[in-house]
Amino acid sequence: MTGPVNVNSSERYSVKDRMERLPISNYHRLVCFALFISWFCEAIDLGGTGFLMPLILQHFHLTAVQGGYFSSLAFAGMMIGSLFAGALSDTFGRTRLVCCCMVVWGIAGMFMAFAQNIPWLFTARFILGLGLGAQVPVAMAYLSEIIPTHSRAKYMTFYQMLVPVGIAFAGLLTVLILPHFGWRGVYFAESIPALSLFLIMKFCPESGFWLESRGRLAEADAIADHWEYRVKKDNNLTELPPVVRATEMREPGKISELFSKKYSKILAMALIWYTACMMSDYGLATWLTTLLVAKGFDVIRSTGFVAIGVCGGIPAWFFTAWVTEKFGRKWGIFICSILTAIFAYLYGSSTTMTMLIIFGIFYQFGKYGLAMSNNVYTPELFETHLRATGNGFTLACGRMGSMLGPMVLAFVMSSLGANATFYVAAGIALLSGIAVMILGPETKGKQLR
Repeated sequence: MTGPVNVNSSERYSVKDRMERLPISNYHRLVCFALFISWFCEAIDLGGTGFLMPLILQHFHLTAVQGGYFSSLAFAGMMIGSLFAGALSDTFGRTRLVCCCMVVWGIAGMFMAFAQNIPWLFTARFILGLGLGAQVPVAMAYLSEIIPTHSRAKYMTFYQMLVPVGIAFAGLLTVLILPHFGWRGVYFAESIPALSLFLIMKFCPESGFWLESRGRLAEADAIADHWEYRVKKDNNLTELPPVVRATEMREPGKISELFSKKYSKILAMALIWYTACMMSDYGLATWLTTLLVAKGFDVIRSTGFVAIGVCGGIPAWFFTAWVTEKFGRKWGIFICSILTAIFAYLYGSSTTMTMLIIFGIFYQFGKYGLAMSNNVYTPELFETHLRATGNGFTLACGRMGSMLGPMVLAFVMSSLGANATFYVAAGIALLSGIAVMILGPETKGKQLR
């Protein structure tokens, strides 16, 4: 630690002003590593059911529509979790809520592995969603508050890149474990990584932004002191860049401000943007393995095709980091929504194994590029005292879409066939980008408030 700061002094600098001028250091990377591991582990649980859906339908004698309800229960839980966790985090802190969420989804995943009947299975799936949905907005808010503006897009998109990596890993677990231990063994293996919460507890300090927004100035300054000390030590610096006073100090705000006229256009955009985006994304993801089985491939091969395709999300990180900095956040989202729609259409039109693999990779490239662009943009729309709550509201809109997606696309699949399912998902993805272009403010280069 450096020396204490006089919190009553008129010379006090805000946490934002102190954190904003810090160069990226190994300490930033260490804290982010712990946070990234937690997100990677969540992605494993988030994506695992899509690979197992054909077996779940068979074991519990569910129809496609009932399978849609089963998948949607997690997203219903995620919607509720997103709404409440943001407000709880803005009240009680970032890191504590992330750890609590990991406990919830880890235990719920274990219960799914031992489910003996449909009510048990469906209840565990809903509780799993509560934990998963609550973790995302809080972790996004925390990450945006520890990374300076000049590097935020890169780290936020890298954070999101771990989703396809985690889902691909879930596919690998399925291929390795399913033949020997069945779907229960896969669910059990996917719940174990929740123990990575101990990395958060050990390496992630509380957000100084949040402490300051609650009026806990001495604690906030101590966190900023610690960051400055670690950055100087890791980068072998004798002095840090001077602090530029850019923030007018203000009293902690009220959550009700989120629903004021100031944010009305952003909330309207979020309702269309995130609902459509996740309706397309998770709706199609739920049924990909099932759709490939319908094309004549067995479960293991279908899982392999989907897992290979998901790897297209990895190069999407490089593209998204570039496009959001080069053209801005809005254009990044719009471009990725167009790519997602085009490749979803081509994916659905594929008739050979080669086409399925190629267009599967390109579809996942567009889809994860869109998700990464969303995650860069969302935290920049809200002020510190509303960031987790605003993220939570936005993601809750998305969870409503992800809850509706599996059911709507199950109906399309049953009524119009596999190809139409892809075409509908493509149109919905495009709608999300159009909503941002029309209603959203540009936030490129703007510091957090």
